[in-house]
Amino acid sequence: MPRHAHEAGFTLLEVMVAFIIAALACIVLYKAGVSGMTEAVTAARYQEALVRAQSRLAAVGPLVKLQTEQLSGDDGGGFHWQIHIAAGPSTGTLTLYDVQVTERFGTRVVTLTTKRLGPST
Repeated sequence: MPRHAHEAGFTLLEVMVAFIIAALACIVLYKAGVSGMTEAVTAARYQEALVRAQSRLAAVGPLVKLQTEQLSGDDGGGFHWQIHIAAGPSTGTLTLYDVQVTERFGTRVVTLTTKRLGPST
């Protein structure tokens, strides 16, 4: 047998090392993909919470009477809301109210605050 024919090809050790490196690369790529999907779902939930909080905030004034109070409820889908209205400075006939809307989902929270002008109570 010629000497160069005996040296051709890969050894079992080289094949095993290449397989282990490929397997580790696949695991890292899989974990990165799963992590990206989890973050995308969390971002979508934040977006939904923000839209729900904006909707609640828009309803304060025309639909919710402006007075010092605290309201809360369940939006479904794991979302819980809370509205806190506190009276601020008053001119006698008008009062500036501090309005805070909080939307919770799981351990995460989205809070929006504004001020609304309304009649004194």
